[in-house]
Amino acid sequence: MPKTPHPSQTALLLVGALQRLRGLCVIAGLGCALAATSAERTLYKSVLPNGRVVYGDAPEPQARRNEKISVEIHPPDPAQTEAGLRALAMTRQQLLRDAEARAARLRQLERQIVAAYAELQAAEAERERGTEVQEGDRQGRRFSAAYLQRRRTLEAAALRQRRSLDALLRERSALL
Repeated sequence: MPKTPHPSQTALLLVGALQRLRGLCVIAGLGCALAATSAERTLYKSVLPNGRVVYGDAPEPQARRNEKISVEIHPPDPAQTEAGLRALAMTRQQLLRDAEARAARLRQLERQIVAAYAELQAAEAERERGTEVQEGDRQGRRFSAAYLQRRRTLEAAALRQRRSLDALLRERSALL
Protein backbone atom coordinates (compact mmCIF):
# COMPACT_ATOMS: atom_id res chain seq x y z
CA MET A 1 0.00 0.00 0.00
CA PRO A 2 1.47 3.42 -1.00
CA LYS A 3 2.39 5.74 1.77
CA THR A 4 0.17 8.84 2.00
CA PRO A 5 1.68 12.12 3.14
CA HIS A 6 0.62 13.61 6.40
CA PRO A 7 -2.40 15.93 6.04
CA SER A 8 -0.41 18.97 7.24
CA GLN A 9 2.26 18.35 4.59
CA THR A 10 -0.42 18.07 1.91
CA ALA A 11 -1.94 21.34 3.08
CA LEU A 12 1.44 23.07 2.97
CA LEU A 13 2.10 21.78 -0.54
CA LEU A 14 -1.37 22.90 -1.65
CA VAL A 15 -0.94 26.36 -0.10
CA GLY A 16 2.46 26.80 -1.81
CA ALA A 17 1.00 25.71 -5.16
CA LEU A 18 -1.90 28.15 -4.75
CA GLN A 19 0.47 31.00 -3.90
CA ARG A 20 2.55 30.30 -7.01
CA LEU A 21 -0.61 30.08 -9.12
CA ARG A 22 -1.87 33.36 -7.65
CA GLY A 23 1.49 35.06 -8.44
CA LEU A 24 1.35 33.77 -12.00
CA CYS A 25 -2.25 34.99 -12.36
CA VAL A 26 -1.29 38.45 -11.08
CA ILE A 27 1.64 38.63 -13.53
CA ALA A 28 -0.53 37.39 -16.39
CA GLY A 29 -3.27 39.85 -15.49
CA LEU A 30 -0.84 42.76 -15.40
CA GLY A 31 0.61 41.69 -18.72
CA CYS A 32 -2.85 41.55 -20.30
CA ALA A 33 -3.79 44.90 -18.80
CA LEU A 34 -0.65 46.52 -20.12
CA ALA A 35 -1.13 44.95 -23.53
CA ALA A 36 -4.78 46.00 -23.68
CA THR A 37 -4.15 49.62 -22.70
CA SER A 38 -1.38 51.58 -24.32
CA ALA A 39 1.05 53.21 -21.96
CA GLU A 40 0.92 56.96 -21.76
CA ARG A 41 3.58 59.47 -20.80
CA THR A 42 2.98 63.06 -19.80
CA LEU A 43 5.31 65.79 -21.02
CA TYR A 44 5.14 69.54 -20.54
CA LYS A 45 5.74 72.24 -23.11
CA SER A 46 6.85 75.45 -21.44
CA VAL A 47 7.28 78.83 -23.11
CA LEU A 48 9.87 80.88 -21.24
CA PRO A 49 9.72 84.69 -20.95
CA ASN A 50 12.38 85.07 -23.68
CA GLY A 51 10.21 83.03 -26.10
CA ARG A 52 12.30 79.86 -25.92
CA VAL A 53 10.28 76.63 -25.90
CA VAL A 54 11.36 73.87 -23.50
CA TYR A 55 9.98 70.33 -23.26
CA GLY A 56 10.36 68.34 -20.05
CA ASP A 57 8.87 65.94 -17.51
CA ALA A 58 7.77 68.83 -15.28
CA PRO A 59 6.56 72.34 -16.11
CA GLU A 60 9.16 75.09 -15.88
CA PRO A 61 8.37 77.35 -12.88
CA GLN A 62 9.41 80.62 -14.58
CA ALA A 63 7.50 79.85 -17.83
CA ARG A 64 4.97 82.28 -19.29
CA ARG A 65 2.82 79.37 -20.41
CA ASN A 66 2.79 75.62 -19.72
CA GLU A 67 0.98 73.03 -21.78
CA LYS A 68 0.45 69.41 -20.76
CA ILE A 69 1.08 66.91 -23.56
CA SER A 70 0.10 63.24 -23.37
CA VAL A 71 2.11 60.86 -25.52
CA GLU A 72 1.07 57.27 -26.17
CA ILE A 73 3.89 54.78 -26.07
CA HIS A 74 3.43 51.93 -28.49
CA PRO A 75 5.41 48.71 -28.38
CA PRO A 76 7.82 48.56 -31.32
CA ASP A 77 6.87 46.50 -34.34
CA PRO A 78 9.98 44.62 -35.51
CA ALA A 79 9.05 45.00 -39.19
CA GLN A 80 8.47 48.75 -38.82
CA THR A 81 11.66 49.11 -36.81
CA GLU A 82 13.65 47.32 -39.52
CA ALA A 83 12.04 49.45 -42.24
CA GLY A 84 12.76 52.60 -40.25
CA LEU A 85 16.40 51.61 -39.79
CA ARG A 86 16.73 50.92 -43.52
CA ALA A 87 15.17 54.29 -44.31
CA LEU A 88 17.53 55.98 -41.86
CA ALA A 89 20.53 54.25 -43.42
CA MET A 90 19.40 55.30 -46.91
CA THR A 91 18.81 58.87 -45.73
CA ARG A 92 22.23 58.94 -44.10
CA GLN A 93 23.87 57.68 -47.29
CA GLN A 94 21.99 60.27 -49.34
CA LEU A 95 23.03 63.02 -46.92
CA LEU A 96 26.65 61.91 -47.16
CA ARG A 97 26.46 61.92 -50.97
CA ASP A 98 24.85 65.37 -50.92
CA ALA A 99 27.51 66.68 -48.52
CA GLU A 100 30.29 65.34 -50.74
CA ALA A 101 28.69 66.87 -53.83
CA ARG A 102 28.32 70.21 -52.01
CA ALA A 103 31.95 70.08 -50.86
CA ALA A 104 33.09 69.32 -54.41
CA ARG A 105 31.00 72.22 -55.75
CA LEU A 106 32.46 74.52 -53.08
CA ARG A 107 36.00 73.55 -54.10
CA GLN A 108 35.10 74.19 -57.75
CA LEU A 109 33.54 77.56 -56.84
CA GLU A 110 36.66 78.58 -54.90
CA ARG A 111 38.79 77.96 -58.00
CA GLN A 112 36.30 79.84 -60.19
CA ILE A 113 36.15 82.75 -57.72
CA VAL A 114 39.93 83.08 -57.72
CA ALA A 115 39.97 83.05 -61.54
CA ALA A 116 37.03 85.48 -61.78
CA TYR A 117 38.68 87.84 -59.31
CA ALA A 118 41.90 87.83 -61.36
CA GLU A 119 39.87 88.50 -64.53
CA LEU A 120 38.03 91.34 -62.80
CA GLN A 121 41.31 92.88 -61.67
CA ALA A 122 42.64 92.63 -65.23
CA ALA A 123 39.43 94.12 -66.70
CA GLU A 124 39.49 97.03 -64.22
CA ALA A 125 43.18 97.68 -64.96
CA GLU A 126 42.43 97.61 -68.69
CA ARG A 127 39.50 99.98 -68.12
CA GLU A 128 41.79 102.40 -66.26
CA ARG A 129 44.39 102.25 -69.04
CA GLY A 130 41.66 102.70 -71.64
CA THR A 131 40.37 105.91 -70.04
CA GLU A 132 43.73 107.64 -70.49
CA VAL A 133 43.51 110.09 -73.33
CA GLN A 134 45.85 109.18 -76.15
CA GLU A 135 46.77 110.85 -79.36
CA GLY A 136 43.80 110.95 -81.70
CA ASP A 137 41.19 110.61 -78.91
CA ARG A 138 40.16 114.24 -79.21
CA GLN A 139 38.54 116.14 -81.97
CA GLY A 140 39.21 119.64 -80.91
CA ARG A 141 37.97 119.96 -77.38
CA ARG A 142 35.67 116.94 -77.58
CA PHE A 143 36.42 113.26 -77.26
CA SER A 144 36.23 111.21 -80.41
CA ALA A 145 33.55 108.58 -80.97
CA ALA A 146 36.25 105.87 -80.98
CA TYR A 147 37.43 106.96 -77.52
CA LEU A 148 33.88 107.00 -76.11
CA GLN A 149 33.18 103.59 -77.66
CA ARG A 150 36.41 102.17 -76.18
CA ARG A 151 35.44 103.46 -72.72
CA ARG A 152 31.94 101.95 -72.99
CA THR A 153 33.36 98.62 -74.15
CA LEU A 154 35.94 98.48 -71.34
CA GLU A 155 33.35 99.55 -68.75
CA ALA A 156 30.93 96.86 -69.97
CA ALA A 157 33.69 94.22 -69.81
CA ALA A 158 34.55 95.20 -66.21
CA LEU A 159 30.85 95.16 -65.29
CA ARG A 160 30.40 91.67 -66.80
CA GLN A 161 33.37 90.41 -64.77
CA ARG A 162 31.97 92.01 -61.60
CA ARG A 163 28.56 90.37 -62.17
CA SER A 164 30.18 87.01 -62.86
CA LEU A 165 32.19 87.24 -59.62
CA ASP A 166 29.10 88.34 -57.67
CA ALA A 167 27.09 85.37 -59.00
CA LEU A 168 29.85 82.96 -57.94
CA LEU A 169 30.02 84.55 -54.49
CA ARG A 170 26.23 84.31 -54.07
CA GLU A 171 26.27 80.64 -55.03
CA ARG A 172 29.11 79.94 -52.59
CA SER A 173 27.23 81.76 -49.82
CA ALA A 174 24.11 79.69 -50.52
CA LEU A 175 26.11 76.46 -50.18
CA LEU A 176 27.74 77.43 -46.89
